[in-house]
Amino acid sequence: MLHILVCDDEETFARALVRKIEALPDFSPRSMRVRYLTGPAGLAEEPCDLLFLDIDLGAANGIEVARALRRTRPDTVLIFVTNYKEYAPEGYEVNAFRYLAKGELDSKLPAYFEDALAVCCARRETLELVCGGEPVSVPLPSLRYIESRGRDQHLYLQGGPRDHLVTHTTLTQLESMLAEQGFLRLHKSYLVNMAYLDTLQSTGARLTDGTPLPVSTRSYRANKQRFLAWKGRQIC
Repeated sequence: MLHILVCDDEETFARALVRKIEALPDFSPRSMRVRYLTGPAGLAEEPCDLLFLDIDLGAANGIEVARALRRTRPDTVLIFVTNYKEYAPEGYEVNAFRYLAKGELDSKLPAYFEDALAVCCARRETLELVCGGEPVSVPLPSLRYIESRGRDQHLYLQGGPRDHLVTHTTLTQLESMLAEQGFLRLHKSYLVNMAYLDTLQSTGARLTDGTPLPVSTRSYRANKQRFLAWKGRQIC
């Protein structure tokens, strides 16, 4: 599922933009979800692959909101929706993908949306995170599992020069980002790549290399069903 978010303090405009996005020929309701917020509160907790962000959010400044978001979500494709082109130089600091003038929605939105989708799809095989204060592209096929310890999430990878990374992005956020990528929340502190999961029982799980992992008894049945369904899709 591709998560698209509109953040604008004018609810009427936000609703209208959502409708325009849903009407685009490249929008697929089966694989995409679009919603809106009228302010930055809760933005960091929302799953978001593509963000349409107003620069003038009333009491908040969209550039500053984007700076804060980039600390934990460097992978989000960001399109500023604005009438203020003078902010363009600052947008480069937060890796803005496009500037979309509110008066040019009908003419510019279809092409910008198509281009943004191409970037989102290209990033699906990697997870963009901030690790040790630096942006890192984590290759998903190599990511075995993630362990949460306090504020830190430890990523364990298969092979390569960097087989252990640490990020402050929460496990809940990571779970949302990886929900469609074959990852399973085995336990409150563990998220595992099912490609590396060998056995899953109520007493515990074991990876293909023999690494044991704990299992939540509360979610065991649902996780078992998801794991078996995933394995079935790999065989077909």
